[in-house]
Amino acid sequence: MLTIKKAFNFEEFESTLSLAKVERQIRLPTQFSHTGKWGIDVTLIQLLLTWARANETAEIKTYIEDNDAVGRSKQLSDWGKRLFGIAALYLTKGLVTAQGTPIPKEEYSRYCTPVLRAMNYADIHSEAELSSTSPGSSGVAAQFVCLHGSRFEFLNSLYHSPSRDDLLSRKDFSFLVKSALESVPTYADFLNQKPEIRDHLANLIYELFQNTNDHGYDDLDGSVFKSNLRAFSIKSHSVVESHKHLSGMESNNQQFNEYLEFCERLFTQRGIKTQRFLELSIVDGGLGYAQKLKGKPLDELDKLDLSAERQATEDCFKRGVSSKSSQSRGEGLDEVWKALCELNGFIRLRTGRLCLFQTFHNRTADDPRAFSLWTNDALEQVSGTAVTIIIPCVS
Repeated sequence: MLTIKKAFNFEEFESTLSLAKVERQIRLPTQFSHTGKWGIDVTLIQLLLTWARANETAEIKTYIEDNDAVGRSKQLSDWGKRLFGIAALYLTKGLVTAQGTPIPKEEYSRYCTPVLRAMNYADIHSEAELSSTSPGSSGVAAQFVCLHGSRFEFLNSLYHSPSRDDLLSRKDFSFLVKSALESVPTYADFLNQKPEIRDHLANLIYELFQNTNDHGYDDLDGSVFKSNLRAFSIKSHSVVESHKHLSGMESNNQQFNEYLEFCERLFTQRGIKTQRFLELSIVDGGLGYAQKLKGKPLDELDKLDLSAERQATEDCFKRGVSSKSSQSRGEGLDEVWKALCELNGFIRLRTGRLCLFQTFHNRTADDPRAFSLWTNDALEQVSGTAVTIIIPCVS
């Protein structure tokens, strides 16, 4: 059995990935130490995706005691409001108590259904309705998940009709961003001071989520993945500690540390004591950028080695490069790059056998579309792609 720690982070994800592929049972903690951590929800979803696809009888073990009805309700209710909790219900074959007693999925689903319905019918122009997509979730301004094969596959709030090609417009996503952040005065002021920032943020979410339609849906042979999902969230983070605490993890990556130091100076120079950030995270269970673009599986190492996979992934961010034949494709991820330059952002991308990142505080839109490796160590292949973007809220 694989036991996930309360302080789950990027490093733990990498260290547990190989074990997740062979263990039938995962034990999730009662609560996660999410405060201040970036991209943890989508990272956990990617772990669950990889685990569930490697284990046909995948089962989650909880710390719920057989005789604790109150604790049982509280635990399931908390998970049912969160993206990773909904993903866990959808992907797993079973859920058991600490003593191994099965918990009916129908019981668990009762706690997820209200949130799924809120996601499906939310008016993206309404602050209150967007808040209902993440009830009681501290720092989560809005969250959405599309569960393939279910009635929530093409959310009514995000799609005009049950079709991947019928996603709402960029303008609609701009309304979504505005509504999501309206409830927090600090972030609303951030958007109001420079209205173009809202369009940049909307563009980031729109392009990356549109990309899940292209890359996160079907296999190389065109068949749709049976157990699959696509999701995104808009979150806020506020910290008053040293920059070393911003990511919720200790990093040996010097480039990343330099970016954190830049952010800290950015706030200090403006006399801002509380450092505030926006997190945009997107995850899908598809092939990943490189396989989709090249049309080749990663295990054909003689045809797609690690350097070729990295190049193919970077190519996706170049204007005019696309896995689709449509003339409207091939501009989206290039626009993401440009927006991040404008916003002094940070992006982390985990796909295939790669963990790539880039900091944009010292880059321009004309720079080559090149990423840095988070680590030089060989990484386990994962299912899907998880992208986390961080934006310092300094206008």
